Amino acid sequence: MASVCERYLHFMSREEAGEPPVIQRRILLLLAAGLTISTIAKLVFLSERAVHEHIATLKNQTGAKNQFALGAEAAKRGWL
Repeated sequence: MASVCERYLHFMSREEAGEPPVIQRRILLLLAAGLTISTIAKLVFLSERAVHEHIATLKNQTGAKNQFALGAEAAKRGWL
């Protein structure tokens, strides 16, 4: 079983490698599952506006023009 320190370093290396934070990966997975922004917001305990902001950040980071392109880029990068 990995220690807390090892798990922390694993998360740090994932983010340093350019992967989005955990909350954004969760949002991506829920988007890929076809859920609405409203449903995603309830599931991750954020406002709809916060979910939109996370999606906008991800689109800017990947250069995606829309949510479909974001999903394709996330899959290509191995985030899904």
